[in-house]
Amino acid sequence: MNSIASSVSRRPDVLVAGLATAVYLQRQTTNPAEKRVLCEAPGASADPSEQWKAPTKPPSWIRKEVLARIGVPLPIPRVLTPADSALKLPKWCIARRNKDEEKVIALLNTAPTLKGDPEKIQKLGEQIFEVTYGKGVTPQIREDFLIKYGCTGWTDEVLSTIIDKCQTRGIVELGAGHGQWARALTEAYAERIQTTGKETKRIDFVLAYDDMSSLPLNTHIYNQYTQPHHDHFGDVKKLESRTDTTKVLRSWACRGRALLLVYPSPGDMALSIVQEYVNVGPENDTIIYIGEGRGGANGSEVFFDYLESGAWVLSKVLNVKSPPGNKGYEKVYILQRRKSDRI
Repeated sequence: MNSIASSVSRRPDVLVAGLATAVYLQRQTTNPAEKRVLCEAPGASADPSEQWKAPTKPPSWIRKEVLARIGVPLPIPRVLTPADSALKLPKWCIARRNKDEEKVIALLNTAPTLKGDPEKIQKLGEQIFEVTYGKGVTPQIREDFLIKYGCTGWTDEVLSTIIDKCQTRGIVELGAGHGQWARALTEAYAERIQTTGKETKRIDFVLAYDDMSSLPLNTHIYNQYTQPHHDHFGDVKKLESRTDTTKVLRSWACRGRALLLVYPSPGDMALSIVQEYVNVGPENDTIIYIGEGRGGANGSEVFFDYLESGAWVLSKVLNVKSPPGNKGYEKVYILQRRKSDRI
């Protein structure tokens, strides 16, 4: 008996994994055309609602418990299920962040010894900033990124994909901040219409709202008369109360739009908005969540539990534009509510 066979005899789980992998790979190569998702197939409908009719069943046990553990990725689109790997911040990200937090605490502990020495205090501040945002990142570099993009940056692929999904229905964005995403999407949408000449109906592509309580930039400095505001900020309507959020989502102008959430705060904000959105009716069935996964800086455990309840199909995952220092772990998640779970 050779060494491989010997290993298999001692480890039946290896045999199961090997057989499962062989079956999986054989199916993948049998007829590639049959493996395309609907939106990639020849002659696919231009109606986004038709393109969502891809897989509606959760991944099988073999896919989740065997193939995924040996590095074979789970398919996308797929139904999200509890502890789904797609919505989990990778362990290396969490370890890196924990290590950075330990460094910051150690640096802060040296602060009492620097009293009366402005140069050393300034140096300490620079060190803490570098640990937090990345080597070589200065406050000005970070602020320039926030001015142009907000907390998370987009790519041309991200804008194009979102427009593909929402071209006929539009988007409502809550927690829009200074409106950079709303503006970028609106301008890319207008350019698409102008280039292709295709427009089924004229709509305000993005309706953006925020209560203005947690903006990343000081609006007294970056007000409507400044160049950054003119060059990068979008049209964001102010929400005065939680009741306003409900009214917005229930308004005819917003019904049926996709919901865009960009870098929501930790806590219950994201879940609250998503539930309000879903409760309006079955036409509210698409979420574009842009942020970190479970264990990261956005949302809450309950928010991710809700998305992994079996009611949502993960249609697409995209990378965002890396921030200076590359210490953000956000992604774009496009999710569609399963028909059986629509009200």
